[in-house]
Amino acid sequence: MDGNYSAEKVVCCFCGEEVLLGEAVILNVQANIQSEEIQRLFCHKNHFTERINSSIPLYLEFED
Repeated sequence: MDGNYSAEKVVCCFCGEEVLLGEAVILNVQANIQSEEIQRLFCHKNHFTERINSSIPLYLEFED
């Protein structure tokens, strides 16, 4: 994927349901530090914040 999205909706990587692109959390996944390949995943905000361990500080503001 080239990173250019014209779709208004994407699919949540946790539940498989649609999420509006403008409301989706975007996860850029890299296989390892040497890898140049990156895959972009999308998810609902609540699915991300519910699943990330509470010991991991989040510096982004996840507004409701």
